[in-house]
Amino acid sequence: MANTGIPVNFGITLVIAIIIGLVVSGQTFYLFTVENLKQCGALKAIGVTNGRLTGMILLQALVVGFTGYALGTGMAAVFFETFSTQMANRGIVLLWQSAAGVAVLMLGVVIAASLLSIRRVLVPEPAAVFR
Repeated sequence: MANTGIPVNFGITLVIAIIIGLVVSGQTFYLFTVENLKQCGALKAIGVTNGRLTGMILLQALVVGFTGYALGTGMAAVFFETFSTQMANRGIVLLWQSAAGVAVLMLGVVIAASLLSIRRVLVPEPAAVFR
């Protein structure tokens, strides 16, 4: 059995943290869309096309996802740089591969949450939202 250098307990913790973070991010965006269904219904009622609504949701998702990713990665980089001189934290660095992997995962969450939100907005009739 090859030694990968990562203890199993740390690897499990890392995987659980990534899954929880992605689920919370996706759920937060989806709930934001659900809370604004009346506004989307009103836009549909006044003649906004489905394509325009889809574009609005995708733009919102990308802006929120990029902002969250940038803030999170920036805070992690500052944390690692600030505490890298302490003995307990030596050797802990933020690799570009880790940042890129998180970016890919976050993009997947943004796309999945967007698709669920788009489906939720486009399916009902505009008048059904006002009931």
